[in-house]
Amino acid sequence: MSGIRIATCFGAVALCVMLTRPAAAQAQGVLLPGGGAAHLSMGGASTATPVDAIGALYWNPAAIGRLGRSEVAAGGAIIFPNFYLESTAPGPSGLRSGRTRSDSGASLITNLGVVYQPDESPLTLGFGLNTLGGGTVNFPADENNPILSGIGLLGNVQGPIVSNLLLVQLSPTAAYKVTDRLVVGVGPTVSIALSSIDPAYFATPNDPIGAGPGSFPSATHSRPFWGGGVRAGLVYSLTDHLDIGFGYTSPQWFETWKYYARTELGQPRKLTLDVTLPAIYSWGISYRPTDKLLLSADLRYIDYANSDLYGTPIRESGLGWRSIFVTSLGGRYQLTDRAALSLGYIYNDNPIRSVGTLFNVQSPLITQHMILVGTTVQVTDAISSSLGYAYGFPNSITGPVRQATGIGVKLESDVHLLTFTMQIQF
Repeated sequence: MSGIRIATCFGAVALCVMLTRPAAAQAQGVLLPGGGAAHLSMGGASTATPVDAIGALYWNPAAIGRLGRSEVAAGGAIIFPNFYLESTAPGPSGLRSGRTRSDSGASLITNLGVVYQPDESPLTLGFGLNTLGGGTVNFPADENNPILSGIGLLGNVQGPIVSNLLLVQLSPTAAYKVTDRLVVGVGPTVSIALSSIDPAYFATPNDPIGAGPGSFPSATHSRPFWGGGVRAGLVYSLTDHLDIGFGYTSPQWFETWKYYARTELGQPRKLTLDVTLPAIYSWGISYRPTDKLLLSADLRYIDYANSDLYGTPIRESGLGWRSIFVTSLGGRYQLTDRAALSLGYIYNDNPIRSVGTLFNVQSPLITQHMILVGTTVQVTDAISSSLGYAYGFPNSITGPVRQATGIGVKLESDVHLLTFTMQIQF
């Protein structure tokens, strides 16, 4: 690449790093369903077909070999989540109940994809820097809501409840065109996690003198945690109009997460968590019946049940999530030479069986149905821009929590997303 192209790529990387902030992830558990307007508005269905550089790198490393051009794509989303926590508990005059909204605010996520396709070469190189997932929950203390008002066995330690998680992944990628119909791809992943949890319900309560009921420590003093894994995949053209693809992302193995806390007497205390992100298996199919129409579908399996923390049983201070399937559907129609319209739909199983623990209150990622729409406009021959909107429909789960006997809890959520992308071809 020329010096100008290298400078453009470097600047986009720097901008993406500066803009990345914790996001309230809403689909597929802790993992976001895609990145940028062009990719997300297709339902994130890109295992067999790349829409832009971000989508080509997201689920299947081989997909960059089908993009057919060199491109830098920078985008993301502004997320407006709504989390509600409702609880019911017996009281002197009968049942007492209340409902509280999390003050999560709006969050910004960012995505960057760079694909370099040398002329007449079977090798394609790519680099992705994506906000992979995360969440922000901020429930205030509420005297009218039993679980947040300090009744029950926990004394006055339930409210407020806050947690922040940011997951960022770097994915250098190489794809090789084996034949005119087969492309294979592979690459490592480097993951970074920022985490803050208060109270730390995964820890044993502080009770140094045995007077009870004790209080949970705060897991807020920490540093970035590093992890990594590998990805591999392939895309095969059954016909000139029909492609199939498969992508595999290994578990992301993290170093032990460590937090520095203190006891009720002010003595130092260290808290630890063993965490891995789940393995992901993604199958895809895409069909181009005409030059103007693209249809795509992905089926994904996210193995939360066999990952540390997410699959760890509640009785062992984990979240007790189950593995889930995800279905993503997308369509894109070229309205004119310069404007295209995209529609998408995502359905995923709910990884959280029931509330189970207050730790899941800090991770209420329960959206199951999402619709998405977007448009892409070719501004110049080399520059295009995409805008989109997504809505995650309301969902809820109920159940008791192990830290508060006799209190029934209900979690509810819905989400709005405004998405954007700019693509530069070179």
